Amino acid sequence: MLATMVMPAVMIGSAAVCLWCAARTRSPLRLVAACMMLGAMLDHGVTGYLSPMLWAAVLVGVGVLVGASLRPSGCDDRAAGAGEAALAAAAPMTAGAPVHAQGILTALSYPAMGALLLVSAAPPPQANASLTVVKLHDHGAVPSLEWLAAAVGLLAVGLACTALAAARDGRRFAAADAGAMSLMLGAMLL
Repeated sequence: MLATMVMPAVMIGSAAVCLWCAARTRSPLRLVAACMMLGAMLDHGVTGYLSPMLWAAVLVGVGVLVGASLRPSGCDDRAAGAGEAALAAAAPMTAGAPVHAQGILTALSYPAMGALLLVSAAPPPQANASLTVVKLHDHGAVPSLEWLAAAVGLLAVGLACTALAAARDGRRFAAADAGAMSLMLGAMLL
C-alpha cells in the first residue's frame, strides 16, 4: 500500500530533477525530452488521461532523437578519405567519453521507460491463458518480462555508476541527472 503511494512521487520527483538538469544545460532537445518524460510520469502516476501506448511511443521517439544527437562531430562523410587524420578525429576523447556514455544510457532510458509504462498498464495474466500463448512462450517466441526487468535493472545500475563517476569528477548536474534517471527506472521496476 505504501509503495503504491510513494513510487509515483519518486517517479515524478526524479523526472522533475531531470527537467531541472536539462534546463541548466540550455539544450532544447534535452529540455523537450525531459518535459515529455515528466509529462509521462505525471500522467502515469497521477491522472491517467492519456494511453500508456501513446506515452510509450512518445518516449521511444524522444529516445531515438536523443540518441541521434550523440553522433560525434568528428565523424562526417568528408573526413572518410583523409586517412589517419580522420581516424584521430573520430576517436573519442578521454574527457568526453563519460559524457558520451551518460548520453547513451540516457537515450536508452527513454524506450525502457516506455516499455515499463506498457507493462504496468497491461492487464494481469489470466489463470486460463490460451494454449497457443503457453506454447509460444515455452518455445521462446514470446519474450518474458524477466528479460525486460533484467535489462532495465542493468540500465539503472549503469546510470547509478555513471552518477557516481560524475560526482567524483565534480560534475554535479550530470550526477544529479544520471542519479535521478536511475532512481526513476528503479521505481518503475517495483
